[in-house]
Amino acid sequence: MSQNEKSVIRGLKATDPALTITNDELARSRARSLAVMDTDVTHIAVGGSIERLGTRPARRHWGRVAGFPRSSGNSDSRLQFKGAPAPRPIARRVLLATATAAVGVLVVGQISITAQSAHAAGVLRAAAVQSMTFVDPVAKPGEYLLVHTHANWSFTSQDTSGNMSTRMNAQTIDVYVPGNRDEEWVLDRDWGDVGPAPVDDGVIRAEDGHFYGGPWTPLSDEELDALPRDGQALYDHFNAQYQGGSASRDEDNFVRITDLLRLGLVPAELRAGLYEALALIPGVTASEQTNFDGKVGIAIGRTEPLRAGQRAEMIIDPATGLVIGERRIMTYAAFGFGSNEVMGHTAIDYRIVDKAPQ
Repeated sequence: MSQNEKSVIRGLKATDPALTITNDELARSRARSLAVMDTDVTHIAVGGSIERLGTRPARRHWGRVAGFPRSSGNSDSRLQFKGAPAPRPIARRVLLATATAAVGVLVVGQISITAQSAHAAGVLRAAAVQSMTFVDPVAKPGEYLLVHTHANWSFTSQDTSGNMSTRMNAQTIDVYVPGNRDEEWVLDRDWGDVGPAPVDDGVIRAEDGHFYGGPWTPLSDEELDALPRDGQALYDHFNAQYQGGSASRDEDNFVRITDLLRLGLVPAELRAGLYEALALIPGVTASEQTNFDGKVGIAIGRTEPLRAGQRAEMIIDPATGLVIGERRIMTYAAFGFGSNEVMGHTAIDYRIVDKAPQ
């Protein structure tokens, strides 16, 4: 990494407001929580006053958990744990201590989440500025913009006995976008060990990038031109598109924006606005990360609680504002992956070339 890139990263990290929160401030916050919890007033908790927390709660009806069959007959439809003892009354002092500890965790956790989101917002705004100052590579007639993606994605297969297995598979995707848009786009793809099922391997040529019968990009050039450039206006635009189908509205907004950015075909002024729009999505955080080829950048990501803690990240080059990769990890052990195991990792590079493969 060059000295200039190190300087930019240090500047981006300096936007983190968590650096201004001292241990003394956290201690004072915890002391205030303890003082409130130790008074004689009624302390309201979820479900009622704290004095009632030690009693058996009212019977609740639980919805079916995915992957578990519905119960039949007269059996209890809730999840049952064999041998679990019935709840017993708990002393008020113990409850106060437990509630105090929980409040302390919530206070610290909220500070952490807020600080991380604010840090990410600062990083994205800095990336927006860099995007506007960096001159994007533009192909002239007779040239091509080559967007090279080196990817390592999870692949699930089934053997003849019906056993499922998941493994990682590396592949490369080269998209050649002509300087003269009337000419055909070219795709040169190596599917790796998975093989080109169900489509062909090798070179494919198609007008407007319709390599597999549909557009390569989510939006056409005309649709991209019609989008606003202001971050708030872009956020409102994508937020209004939500019709369900994602785990949450925030995930849907994040995916719609990153789907555009990852292709490397978004002009600088729009890219800057998209970064500003990402900064408005709740839960977005930032950290230093490398792409699949080892290049260091800033990872902008969010964790989706309704998708078993799956985290999606987009890696930005802080010196240019360009997207240089993506990463997807499981923050919990689920779906055959371990905690913090990588499900997908890419590196993206851009350059101008004189010709495309035949």
